[in-house]
Amino acid sequence: MTNTLQKVQLPAEFHVRLDFYWQSIAMYAITLIIYVVIKAVWDSTLQFGLVSVVLTDPVVVLLGSFVVISTTWLILNSVSRRSIIVSDDAITYISRFHERSFHLDEIEKIVLGNERRTNVRGVLALVRIYIRGRRRPIRVRPGLYDNEHGLISALLTLRHHSLRT
Repeated sequence: MTNTLQKVQLPAEFHVRLDFYWQSIAMYAITLIIYVVIKAVWDSTLQFGLVSVVLTDPVVVLLGSFVVISTTWLILNSVSRRSIIVSDDAITYISRFHERSFHLDEIEKIVLGNERRTNVRGVLALVRIYIRGRRRPIRVRPGLYDNEHGLISALLTLRHHSLRT
């Protein structure tokens, strides 16, 4: 499995992908437009040519709230600009508002694999980083970041460095 991963020069920075939010906004907005058009055509044929769209229709309210919520999360995530920097001796989580580093001597182990509770596709769907003095591990989903194969390769390189020390 590691032969398909590309080698990454450390330190490497990986940004959070925002395309999921764009896709969900587009899907909900198109569904909303199609529903409103079908509803208007259906009601106009029943009411002899009068087109009326009711904004208090539960489906319109539900789809509209999905569009608004997805847009809000897209704006919040694009403003925060979250990323992970993997270097030879540390993992650093960076956002616009906060920065947190975990050095190699703080990291107990790095485990790559699936999460047990959910059926997530992909062999390396979840990376758990165990930190000394912390009850729960840090969970990283490589699929949420740009260049996910590079992130996995960088974490494997960091794990290899932690085993040597």
